[in-house]
Amino acid sequence: MGFYRGKLIELPKEGHAIVVTDIHGNLTDYNKYLELWKKYGEKNFHFIITGDFIHAMGKKDDRSIDILESVMHNFKHCKNFHALLGNHEWSAISMVSVYKGGVNQSHSFIKLLKDRFGNGWEVKLEEYQNFFKKLPVAVKTDNKLFISHGGPPRRINSIEDIVHITDKGYGEDNNKLYQLLWNREENFNKEDLNNFLRVVNCNAMIVGHTPVDGVKMVYDKQLVVSSSFSLGKKSYLVINLKNNIERARDLLSMENLHWYS
Repeated sequence: MGFYRGKLIELPKEGHAIVVTDIHGNLTDYNKYLELWKKYGEKNFHFIITGDFIHAMGKKDDRSIDILESVMHNFKHCKNFHALLGNHEWSAISMVSVYKGGVNQSHSFIKLLKDRFGNGWEVKLEEYQNFFKKLPVAVKTDNKLFISHGGPPRRINSIEDIVHITDKGYGEDNNKLYQLLWNREENFNKEDLNNFLRVVNCNAMIVGHTPVDGVKMVYDKQLVVSSSFSLGKKSYLVINLKNNIERARDLLSMENLHWYS
């Protein structure tokens, strides 16, 4: 099982982990990844979903609530199920609207709640907000992988900054948290990425957040993965946590990288 330390999950150098990103209300994809995880059946097999499991991003069949209820159940009852905070879950806490294609995703989520729960929608929203506040923001593995929704943030001095990253709350003024959830390739350079990995003692980083055609390498240190909401192909990772990882390219082997079909 993983060791939870503040907002960080630490995984030992044993077992495996499946890493899935940005489901965005797609219940079919979510259930398929859950089935894949359960088929492995190993005691030390971790499921990591890197946030943004809500908001359908303009697609008609938004099953965000069904996915969220499942995530809450598995998070509570399965020790090896790890859900991370994404910027879309953050928006539900901070009440800062997020848009896709000119559509207010936050308002669409409120409409889902009203349609499903009627007059009780505000109580349900508060329940979901409290759950989102429980979520960690990152996974650090003993084979030196850092897994988060986005990032890297600047001005991180040590891994303790990640452990305590929500001590200053969930507002837009918490720059470290905001950057960890929102930063894409255009928001940092190679030096920023290398400095971040150095201070958290990792060799490579896995993120979602940015839709890509399956996977994209950034500076040979970060691998962007699209498991559902993508620009084409969908991919996921199955990582042997015993194997040494020296750079992001090591994750592109047939053992690690898998394609959704």
